Amino acid sequence: MNDEEMAFKLVELYVHEISQRGEKRQMGLDTILNAYFYTLTRLKNKMKELETAEQMLEKREKKYEVEQISFPGDDKEEDEDNQFALF
Repeated sequence: MNDEEMAFKLVELYVHEISQRGEKRQMGLDTILNAYFYTLTRLKNKMKELETAEQMLEKREKKYEVEQISFPGDDKEEDEDNQFALF
């Protein structure tokens, strides 16, 4: 399915949901066309938006990166695991 078909299906679903709920009494052609072109633009730019979101997530992860700490006994468990791996 290409971007144009996907935009059409999304707007169709949007109009259907709005009309069923009765949230909007009147929806003109301009509103529907604007929704279609907005959706189409978003779909065409989805890779760029995903890359931007990924970069923002990486920044946040670095900002809140926590140093790993060990507790007493952690080394003992690791040694036991390694001991079984030798056999």
